[in-house]
Amino acid sequence: MKLNIALLLIVTLLITAEVCSQTFNQPYIARVGSKIISDSEFLERYEFTPGFKRHNQKMDDSNKLEFLFTLIAEKLFALEAKDLKLDTTEVIQFARKAFERMFVRDKLFQEEIKKKISITEKEILSATIKNNSKLYVNFLFSQDNEEIKQIYNYLQQGIPFDSILIESPEYEEQKEPIEVLFGQMEESIEDSLFKMKIGEYTKPFLTPDGWYIFRLVNKSSIFFLAEEDKENAKKKIVRIVENRKLIKRQKEFYAEYFRDKKVDVDAKLFKSIAEEISSIFEFKKKNFTYQDNQPIYLDASDVIKIEEKLGSEKLSKPFIKFDYQPITTKEFIRLLAFDGFNSLDYKLNSILAKLDFQTKRMIEYELFYREGVKRGYQNLPEIKKEIEMWADNYLFQILQNQIVDSIKVSDEELSEYYEMMNKPKVFPTVVNIIEVLTDDLNIVDTVLTELQKGTDIRLLAAKYSIRDFTKGRNGEFGKFPVTMHGKIGRITASMEVGDVYGPLKVPEGYSIFKLIEKDTAYVEKPKTFEQVKEQYRQELSFQKAQTKLTDYTYNLALKYNIELNISELDKIQTTRLPSFGIRNLGFGGKITAVPILAPNVEWAYRWIQSQNKKVIP
Repeated sequence: MKLNIALLLIVTLLITAEVCSQTFNQPYIARVGSKIISDSEFLERYEFTPGFKRHNQKMDDSNKLEFLFTLIAEKLFALEAKDLKLDTTEVIQFARKAFERMFVRDKLFQEEIKKKISITEKEILSATIKNNSKLYVNFLFSQDNEEIKQIYNYLQQGIPFDSILIESPEYEEQKEPIEVLFGQMEESIEDSLFKMKIGEYTKPFLTPDGWYIFRLVNKSSIFFLAEEDKENAKKKIVRIVENRKLIKRQKEFYAEYFRDKKVDVDAKLFKSIAEEISSIFEFKKKNFTYQDNQPIYLDASDVIKIEEKLGSEKLSKPFIKFDYQPITTKEFIRLLAFDGFNSLDYKLNSILAKLDFQTKRMIEYELFYREGVKRGYQNLPEIKKEIEMWADNYLFQILQNQIVDSIKVSDEELSEYYEMMNKPKVFPTVVNIIEVLTDDLNIVDTVLTELQKGTDIRLLAAKYSIRDFTKGRNGEFGKFPVTMHGKIGRITASMEVGDVYGPLKVPEGYSIFKLIEKDTAYVEKPKTFEQVKEQYRQELSFQKAQTKLTDYTYNLALKYNIELNISELDKIQTTRLPSFGIRNLGFGGKITAVPILAPNVEWAYRWIQSQNKKVIP
């Protein structure tokens, strides 16, 4: 049964829910037990969750319905997890608090930074004039203040700029003048350059790299003829002006807010934590395959090891010593992992430096969070809604993982499966993909952008993918049955050659893949039990897990009443562009725009049939 047929059955046979304005402030498309899926939540989750059939207008209805059932499954698991008291576990309480910290801090940024800036028409006009020009410059550079003063003195005395430049180490990179566009330089330097006449030079400017003196060599005009180009240019101008004002306002806020703040850290515990991380990272680096530019991350298993080594006494001690509610060593280590602590190097000095930076940033984040709490931001409906969305997703993942982890394959089952499978046979679906696997959201964004430009995914895989067994093959897996590789295999079963899917959240990070081969029949010769034992164990585990998860979801659907409002779903207008969003949080940090879900609709076929039986006499 296809879901587009199922949609017709639901519309004609199911009694859809009425929108109750007395109970809810906005229309909803589904009610799942005590939870609702509002129009706004559905649209946000749908648009920021990748789907490889989104471009096909004929599939709009079935795409939306499939995603609705996927979202309903998440809510069902979240409800059941709460019924099982999983929401009271330490890991969920910690995650909920961590999300509260992020969103309250982000709200403070919106109120204190973003809402306190404004852009005038005069500023837009001035920026537009700059944006319509292209500058060509040379520069003289020194890291020494006295040296740059001397160079500037020489220029003032009439010594030609070129005479000094040709003797400078930076001459080779400036045989052709450097091109400068609006928004590329620090604002004060940019203002000076755009006001200058050709041949003039600036006073020395201090930058994070050192001191610079710039000379304007030439300038040209940029013309935007197409309306789309003009519109894009205007958006870019507004974005640059806004970002500069945000940075300026943020500096003012920092200076004002941190003027009288002082927070101490336990130095002995700091060193102990650094030593444990260094030891764990060294083991990982020496025993697992890491590329030179691939960071080592602090994961959940590492946290457990560190906690065991430090012991309960040290874990309960105040680490960040706030006057009120200090952050304990245990809480700090877990926040460190939650924030994605990583390092390219395992040596102690490198870890100490990275940990020092992370600790200072965590103190800043915590102070901003506590300021937001003073203002009551944690009680705002929009903040509670965001926390609830992410907490539901965590509950869903934890309960789903518990079910998958409970799957056992006995020796008898394995033997029976071997007897059944160990003969020449035809696999219904065998596929091959090119994959980019990364644990860095910025790389995910880069890969998706490059794919939209038409860049070959093989080139992107060769450059960015971190999966060991596809290295040297430009991301190619080789042929495999769709029962392998978990969610990846399951999703490829519904794809067509040339389709691209992702990012898909997998244990190793985020997977973006393209289907390059798909065979409907594949003959495999018999193999010995030892040759296929582990493969068959994985296949049986996968099959049992899928069956159990489908049955479990179906039973939850019967336990928690589901009501659908299909007429409201039909009203929702969606784009047909595959999209993926990264949310930059106020004062720093980032997460995916929404929790990412893999398709989960098999349970819905049985549920639809069960509802039909209730309606049809």
